[in-house]
Amino acid sequence: MSFKKSKEQLNDEFKLVIECAQQCGKGAARSENLHRLSTQLGYIDAALTGGKLTNTQTAQQVKDLYRDWKETNRAIDLE
Repeated sequence: MSFKKSKEQLNDEFKLVIECAQQCGKGAARSENLHRLSTQLGYIDAALTGGKLTNTQTAQQVKDLYRDWKETNRAIDLE
């Protein structure tokens, strides 16, 4: 079993943060966004350490995750 999340799954998780920005304010949304990023990085690290992911897979997942996090921060600023 691999830990690989699809890009759609990552996008869906970060879209929840945009909804939070609309309801809770930008500060809370940024905090939630950073929390989601750090949590996902922890999961990816654990999967790498446990041998579930290769270095190449890990690097790609971190890039995808960071890209989604950055896009979400931009969307929060637009709200």
